[in-house]
Amino acid sequence: MNVLQILLVVYLFIGVIYAGYVLTQRSFSIFMLPINIIGGPILAIHYLIKYYLKKDRGPANIRHKDILKGKKAAFFDLDGTVWDSDLLWIEALEKVARENGFGEIDVRSTYLPGTELIKTWKVLQAYNEFKLPAKKDHRVLATETETKILNHINNSEHVDLIEGFLSFAIFLKEDKGLKLALVTNSGKEIAEALVQKTMVAYLFDLILTGSDVAKKKPSPRIFLKAAGKLRASPKNVLVFEDSLSGSKAAEKAGMDQIIIWRTDIPQVEYHGNIYGFYPDFEDLDKIISTTHRERALEGVTLLHKIQGNTEPAENEQPSQEM
Repeated sequence: MNVLQILLVVYLFIGVIYAGYVLTQRSFSIFMLPINIIGGPILAIHYLIKYYLKKDRGPANIRHKDILKGKKAAFFDLDGTVWDSDLLWIEALEKVARENGFGEIDVRSTYLPGTELIKTWKVLQAYNEFKLPAKKDHRVLATETETKILNHINNSEHVDLIEGFLSFAIFLKEDKGLKLALVTNSGKEIAEALVQKTMVAYLFDLILTGSDVAKKKPSPRIFLKAAGKLRASPKNVLVFEDSLSGSKAAEKAGMDQIIIWRTDIPQVEYHGNIYGFYPDFEDLDKIISTTHRERALEGVTLLHKIQGNTEPAENEQPSQEM
């Protein structure tokens, strides 16, 4: 065997190990086996360079300065940020699958918040190996899934938003004078139904949806279009996102971010200028109103308290900001 053949064997051997690891974490799929064998070593090389050669082991590029300084607008994603809807989308996908004769497919192993529905259905088909019904394609399945969500909104007596969102949005709009926009990959009907149901439509100066752009997130187009309509420079916009696709879109648009982090997606996977990761909007008005100097002094004071005691007091918690 020559050197090239030896390297190929080693490469495929690493791929087999990677595939074995993946298949022990997820349900078995013959279709995904060759993809994992071929793509596994590429991912291994990627993470080797990222985490060990570039030393990029921490969360995204966390910024330490006065958060609201110079900000003129705030953009909010809908699903997973303003509205805790990920489980509803998963259930909707499962229902559409059953109604189309696909059976009980595995949605949770491949579901990634913020991904376009058409792409989600393509991944689901590849992973679960089902055939599409006659005269139906992935776009039709996506429309059927959106209809499920729309029916849920319209038929629910009450729809809950993420904790603290209402008071925080009022704080940004009334106290800080920021323009607010709802910027989502979801369709126009879903976004409008949700804001009407929850009676928060009056808070937004602009609602921009996936129906309004040719390319959705992770493309930055929807963010840039929103900034243009509100006459705000990207550097003066603060984006609230939860998904990787939304974070990438904000990064490409040159906008600062705060991540509403309610999933098991590692923080190291997020990109861009990020001020922090928070589970909801509770007390976020106080956090982002505090100057960088005040936050630093609070951290020093807390550190001195901890060092002065063998154990920190029960009611003392380190700041959430990173």
